Amino acid sequence: MAINYAPLAPWYEQLGMAAFAESITPKLIQYAQAHDWVGRRILDAGCGTGGAARWLASRGFSTTALDSSAEMLTVARQRFHRTGFSITWQQGDLRTLENLAPMDMILALDVLNELNGLRDVESFLSRAQALLEPSKLLIFDLHTLEGLILRAGAPIVQLHNDEALMVNASEQFDYERLILTTSYDIFYKENGTWQRSQTTILQRGFPIQAITALLQRFGFHVQAMFNGSMEVYDPASSRAKRVIIAARRH
Repeated sequence: MAINYAPLAPWYEQLGMAAFAESITPKLIQYAQAHDWVGRRILDAGCGTGGAARWLASRGFSTTALDSSAEMLTVARQRFHRTGFSITWQQGDLRTLENLAPMDMILALDVLNELNGLRDVESFLSRAQALLEPSKLLIFDLHTLEGLILRAGAPIVQLHNDEALMVNASEQFDYERLILTTSYDIFYKENGTWQRSQTTILQRGFPIQAITALLQRFGFHVQAMFNGSMEVYDPASSRAKRVIIAARRH
């Protein structure tokens, strides 16, 4: 999970990389409240530049925003200017989640595919189980194997913005290791001259059935599964590029 997000941090939201978490978070909170969830303390695990965390804090939730990237958290702090809201920015690892108070909900959006394997998923679920109060919710999403493969078949992404930013991205899927590799080549103007930075993001595909089995082993009951449009997902019959899982701690 040692992915270098520093080159992407200044452009993360501009590139649309925060769009899913920002758009789905209000729907997930609405779903939870409509299904007997009551709580105030929410951990946004893998918060990125803080789009979802800003929304949560502005709605009165006591929000802890955790990310492993110091650069992403720096951008997140810079973009949250409101006072009077309860939000804590913390750098840390999803697999340890140390020095945190008990939570009523853990959100982990656009992050689990970046774990190195099922053992890392186990570490995350173990810590989530320890942090959550009984009957509270863990909600996370996963790009499915099908979704990752389809992304690799898409055209190369190119972004040009006012001659000040150019981003080229290419994606390749490794069928043996079940990993999608996305390489970013970023050109941007700074002090009138062009600068270049590069980074690579690895996303690993996990069978949904393996994830649900791990949830049960670590004391969670799968309450609901959705696709990226919040439509009910059935692992036996549905197809989706992304799956959202809501699991309740026993």
